[in-house]
Amino acid sequence: MTLAFRFLLSPKYTNSPNEHNLRPYAHWFSHQKSKNMQFRAISFPDVVPRLGPNLHLVEGDFMKISPPSQSPAASSDYWTRKSASRYPGGYHFVVTLFFIDTSLDVLATLSHIYTLLRPGGTWVNLGPLLWTGSAQAKVELTLDEVLEAAEEIGFIIEKGETGSAARKTVECEYTGDKLAMMRWIYKAEFWVARKPR
Repeated sequence: MTLAFRFLLSPKYTNSPNEHNLRPYAHWFSHQKSKNMQFRAISFPDVVPRLGPNLHLVEGDFMKISPPSQSPAASSDYWTRKSASRYPGGYHFVVTLFFIDTSLDVLATLSHIYTLLRPGGTWVNLGPLLWTGSAQAKVELTLDEVLEAAEEIGFIIEKGETGSAARKTVECEYTGDKLAMMRWIYKAEFWVARKPR
C-alpha cells in the first residue's frame, strides 16, 4: 500500500487527475455480466494528491510509533525536532479506518492509541470487527466490549444528543464492483472518542 501511495504522491509520476489506468476486475471471473464489464479500465486518481504541511505520513509498525513530543532519538526517524515542537504532547487526531480488527492484541492497540493522543485529542474509528489475525489474535471482542475497554483505558466516548453513544453503523462497500452481480458490504461501526484534558 505504501508503494502505491508514494507513487500517487510523487510529482514525477502523478501530475493530473485520471492519469493512470487499471483493469481491477480482469482477474475476477465470478459474478460478471459480460467480458466488457470484466475487462473495463478505471482511471485514477480523481484529484492530484499531495501531502500538506499539516499532514504527515508516518510509516512503520503502528505499535512502535512514538508520540511526536518525544525526542528524535526516542521516536526513530519518524519526526524531526521541528515537527515535534509543532505537536507538543501527542497527536490531535488518530483515525483508525478498517484497522482495529487487524490487531493481534486489541487491548494493547487501544492503549497505544490513547498514548499517541495529546490531552483532549480525538480518536475517530470506522470499521468492522472481522478479527483477521488468522486465529492469532489474543482476544476477539464484541463491539460493546471494544467500547467498554476503550472507556476503561480512559477514553470518553462522545455522546449523541439523546445521551446515547455518538456512534452509528455505516454500510461500507469493500473492494466493490457496482456493475457486477454481487456486492461485499460491511456494517462498519463509526465512533468518536476523546482523551481527557
